[in-house]
Amino acid sequence: MDGVVSPLVAIVGTLLGSTVTYVFQRNASAREQLFVSRRQLRADRMAVYSDFAGALTEFRRAQQDRWHRRDEDPGGATTYPEARTEAHRLRGVALHALFRVQLIASARPVIDTAKEAYGLTSTLHKAADKTELAALATQAREVLERFVQFASSDVQ
Repeated sequence: MDGVVSPLVAIVGTLLGSTVTYVFQRNASAREQLFVSRRQLRADRMAVYSDFAGALTEFRRAQQDRWHRRDEDPGGATTYPEARTEAHRLRGVALHALFRVQLIASARPVIDTAKEAYGLTSTLHKAADKTELAALATQAREVLERFVQFASSDVQ
């Protein structure tokens, strides 16, 4: 009887050891996968938020250029059409970047300030004079800076 118990204890011990090792390895693997996915999400958010800020900055510059070209050439026959076309192109780039922000952001304030910054930038070319243009551009820049603050906390 003793000859049967010893091998049985050894088999049970081996199975128990294998089971415990499997459970620990599975948990470690799950933690590693979670860590990797969080790191990837953080990197994706940083790229998307940075792209949006860059696209909106370029769009704001193009909108201001559009306004100045219209102001310099009221008939709009020479340089204004080019500036308007460039502003429209950059508007599309900024809108695409806004959509990406909406897809990846986890916090509502990030999305709301991104929309607000895009909306303000879109209206720059409608300014009545240089004072209004400067005020709108400053306001758009400040909202974009607020977006960056919210985005920064979303990335943390």
